[in-house]
Amino acid sequence: MTSMQPESEPKQLSDPRVVPAVWGVLRTPSPPGPHPGVILLPGSSGWQLAYPQIAMSLADAGLVAMAIDYYAETGPDSSDDDRMRKWPLWQATVRNAVGWLQASPGVSGRRVGLVGYSRGAFLAVSVASSLPAVAAVVDFFGGGGTSAEGLEQEVSNFPPLLILHGEADTVVPVSSAFRLRDAAIARGGEVEIHVYPGAGHAFNAPWSPMYSESEATESSDRMVEFLRRRLGD
Repeated sequence: MTSMQPESEPKQLSDPRVVPAVWGVLRTPSPPGPHPGVILLPGSSGWQLAYPQIAMSLADAGLVAMAIDYYAETGPDSSDDDRMRKWPLWQATVRNAVGWLQASPGVSGRRVGLVGYSRGAFLAVSVASSLPAVAAVVDFFGGGGTSAEGLEQEVSNFPPLLILHGEADTVVPVSSAFRLRDAAIARGGEVEIHVYPGAGHAFNAPWSPMYSESEATESSDRMVEFLRRRLGD
């Protein structure tokens, strides 16, 4: 059973002296642990009430789960130039979140996973190699190659990766998933991939017109099994 927390909107979790601060919602299993930790990174549509619910499902599986709002300090981007300017700040927010979560009593130095959705998946891929605490990444309909060095640099010494993508995705084509897979494997990484036939972008997002309950359930089960296997002792 998880410890229920009433808030569904993000609150400031990190030391307010840390810039950028970490805003999010934390869900913890019972007993309190320590347990491995997971950080959820939303897509470009920003914070949705479904993210605390996903965090709760991960806590039910025995993982300390934190859904973060990396727009909280910067606001969303208004153009490609604005996105590139804010990208390093979002990366810093993710790094701060990993450090904060790993040091929290519920995790106490255990391994941490990143779960990214669309833009959040690109963000997870861009920072994972630089964070020794990150031992697993789940990429929902995202990809890689946003850093100045490019995809090859991002996936050097990359942790185990699970890619979940829709075959009919017109926002982030499935070719992005295959490029990420091939680049990670070429550099010695371990990659698992599942492509959903006929599925579009954000197939597991309840607010999306492409939502599929069956694919949402199946992909959630794959995510939980992967994280428990890769982050468990």
